[in-house]
Amino acid sequence: MPNIKPNIFNGQAVTAEVFLADYWQQRPYLFRQTDLPLATVPNREQMFQLAARDGVQSRIIYSPDHRRFQAVYDEPNQWADLIDMNPTLLVSDIEKWCPQTLAVLTAFSFIKAWRFDDLMLSYAPKGASVGAHIDQYDVFLVQVKGQRQWSYDDTILADFEPVDDSDLAVIADYEPHHTHILSPGDVLYLPPRIAHHGISLDDDCLTLSVGLRSPSSAELITAVADHMAQQLPDSERLTDAGHELNATGAISGHEIAYLRKQIQRMNHLTDGELADILGQFISAYRLLDDTPGFNDHNHGHTHVRNPADNFTYYAISDQQAQLYINGDKYPCTLAFAQQLCNQSYLDLQQLQSIAADQELFNQLLENQHIIALD
Repeated sequence: MPNIKPNIFNGQAVTAEVFLADYWQQRPYLFRQTDLPLATVPNREQMFQLAARDGVQSRIIYSPDHRRFQAVYDEPNQWADLIDMNPTLLVSDIEKWCPQTLAVLTAFSFIKAWRFDDLMLSYAPKGASVGAHIDQYDVFLVQVKGQRQWSYDDTILADFEPVDDSDLAVIADYEPHHTHILSPGDVLYLPPRIAHHGISLDDDCLTLSVGLRSPSSAELITAVADHMAQQLPDSERLTDAGHELNATGAISGHEIAYLRKQIQRMNHLTDGELADILGQFISAYRLLDDTPGFNDHNHGHTHVRNPADNFTYYAISDQQAQLYINGDKYPCTLAFAQQLCNQSYLDLQQLQSIAADQELFNQLLENQHIIALD
């Protein structure tokens, strides 16, 4: 198990408490000279090799005029054809294909593990950019190699005029509030919907984006509604009021009241039922169609949750929990769920010592939900 436990707040002017109170999901913050384990991140050559593998999601974003931006998906071999149009290569889910990069995520222990979506690595030669834009989620932009100039705002951008004739939603005539140059080890935190624009300053610029998933209200309401619908028998249907001698084509108060009654059923869901809905939804979020194979669990000294899987749990009581993995649920002890989901690196002996969950433990190993890093 690794001895080094990096923390993004090590040596910084801000503490975790101040950051969470004054910056988190409110305004940007620039961390300088962090001790994140950047050596675990693929280099440029490894990045291009990874992009060429089946199942790996990649994009080349390019612009002939630094204004209009287009994208080529999953065709990294087109890089040479676009080299004169300021291309940027982006590869998603780095941690799922190169699990050693999970070491970077250990520096963010103040964030719930299930909130992590992916590590996206980008390479850009000098002058390249993907344009000024916003993201709908929190992001930490980690400078791995070279330098990148980041311009960004202090406040949320409610609306903007996009560039005409651009495939990507790029902000037209962007005028940022701040501009800073990031060197290796520097990290820029940006809350959702903060406009930002990064430009590579040299030919060996690598930037790692730590993206966090944040389900929309629409997605969560849909998940609850889908759950409710699955519980209702097909025989339960809307009926007529029964006293209209001269029926019209109008929707009446009777139909509205019926619909309202169905919606009000959601108010009667218990905490356990809502946790079940949320657990299955979160753990089934954006699973890869193709997943890499990993080392046999019997080899290696360091074990982790499979980064291609999603894990979360809900404490039913002081002793029992419901564990969720990739949309499936497994009853287990609370101690087992905590050991599995709350630690960056897993202690197999501790997991195996929980006798009540021995069968589940063996199942997780067999199905490669737990993998060996080395």
